Amino acid sequence: MAVLRSRSRLVTFRLDPEEYDALRRVCISTGARSMSEFAREAVLGQVNAGGTSKMTLEGDLVTLTGRLHELDRLLKTLSTLLGKVLGESAGEPKERGGGGIAG
Repeated sequence: MAVLRSRSRLVTFRLDPEEYDALRRVCISTGARSMSEFAREAVLGQVNAGGTSKMTLEGDLVTLTGRLHELDRLLKTLSTLLGKVLGESAGEPKERGGGGIAG
């Protein structure tokens, strides 16, 4: 863990609502203690990298993980909807229990 030291300089920037929501989601998914901590680490990471615009492997993995979770959620929703549509369109009655053929 880094040594705690007093920080006396303030940097402020504005975000639109979509940028803010995206920042909030990535802070939560990465387990950042606060948005300030996350933003500080991101900015200082760029400073320490010489200001290159290359994303770090960690940043790429965080982005990929978030997108995979969203894709998984969408695929589950699609699967549920397809099951309903295909089950009904194939003429298969939905199971309602006790539906055996009397002989």
